[in-house]
This record gives sequence, C-alpha cells and structure tokens, in this order.
Amino acid sequence: MSVTRRNGTKILLPRTGPDEFWNLIHDNFAGADQRKWKYLAMLALRENAGWPLDRIGNVFGHPKGHVTRCLTRIKQELREEFDVSPEMLGPDEDESFTDIG
Repeated sequence: MSVTRRNGTKILLPRTGPDEFWNLIHDNFAGADQRKWKYLAMLALRENAGWPLDRIGNVFGHPKGHVTRCLTRIKQELREEFDVSPEMLGPDEDESFTDIG
C-alpha cells in the first residue's frame, strides 16, 4: 500500500505491523541495551502519544531537561545507525531547553 503526500511524493507503507518494526529495532539497534530501550520508550511516549516532557520525567524519575537530553541523544543515535535524514525523526525541541529543571 502507498500514500501520496501533498507535494506529490509517494510513500510506500510497510505491510508489517509494529512487531516487525520493534524486532528490527531490537536486532539492528538496541539489542539488550537497557539505556537505549529506556530512551526509545521516552521517544515513543513523546512522539506517538504526545506526552509532555514533565510527565515523561515523572514516569522515569528524571527532570524535564534530562528527558530532553535523552530524546536528543536517542534521535541522534538512530540517525547515525540507520543513516536517515534529520527530518525523518523530527526536529529537536529547542523550547524544552529553556527549563532544565
């Protein structure tokens, strides 16, 4: 199945579900690295569920500024590992750096 963006770019959607995606992440990126999985969970909560940074911090016992640094780090690691463009994982959130709290 494919979709087309407003600018006419065709996007081929995978035929597999989220299990295949997470297996790919496990096998090719995170493995048994607990830090990476923790950061991936933070990223999923932020990007997929729209959780605020302070709520993510509450769950993991970290201040909002640390969560921001974790998100920046995992995005960079994903970009480097999979050689994707910065746009693929979205921009880093500059406004969240104002409150390191």
